[in-house]
Amino acid sequence: MISFEDFSNFCVEATEFIAGKLQDAIEPAEFLFKEDGTEVSTSDFFIEDHLRTLICKEFPEHGILGEERDPINPDASYKWIIDPIDGTYGFIRGVPLFGTLVGITHNNEPMYGFLRIPKLSNVWLSGNGSTALLNGKEIYANSFTNWSKSLILTTDQQTIENSPVGKLWKTALRFGATARTWGDCFGYYLLCTGKAEIMADTCLKPCDILPLIPILKGAGLEVHKIGCLDYSHVIACKKGVFDQLQ
Repeated sequence: MISFEDFSNFCVEATEFIAGKLQDAIEPAEFLFKEDGTEVSTSDFFIEDHLRTLICKEFPEHGILGEERDPINPDASYKWIIDPIDGTYGFIRGVPLFGTLVGITHNNEPMYGFLRIPKLSNVWLSGNGSTALLNGKEIYANSFTNWSKSLILTTDQQTIENSPVGKLWKTALRFGATARTWGDCFGYYLLCTGKAEIMADTCLKPCDILPLIPILKGAGLEVHKIGCLDYSHVIACKKGVFDQLQ
């Protein structure tokens, strides 16, 4: 068992090197194509390998599920979830709104989560489902006011419109919300810090979303699965917003 405080401290220290590493990254970043046709940068591999080494040393009995490497001890009750660069597509093109995600699941349920955004003042968020921290200070998302002043976010508006989330997304637009594609982990950061009302996502892998769940819930936000049993299609939002979309 690891406490939330120990988890947050470990992640802060373990990811501190990333900002310096990526400040020196060549833009556009070097990348390869994975078997599924998506891009992966050399920095993705470097960051994940570094984090895996630290986790294995400190928590050898835990499992690891990472974005770019094979699982370690996948049947362990505690598993670390790693997305070394969430927003690789933007990162390799010099867009600074990417981040590193680290989480722990217990019996496959999200327990703790951590997000660092290296090129946004190296800011970090962590959460345990009931508390969320921004650079170590507790935060709580502000309340929904009205649709005309609402900002709704996604990574790719064309993709979201044709997904299981599309109907709800279009309803929010019809109500008068303003949409922007400040997506990937940066969209969730804006939601947690009260700057947006909705972050909608689709076709997510566990590494994309599981570390974010405890942060979102800790900040007093709702996370709704849309047409799925896992978190592959979600709407994260302020309290009361989702009910209005039904």
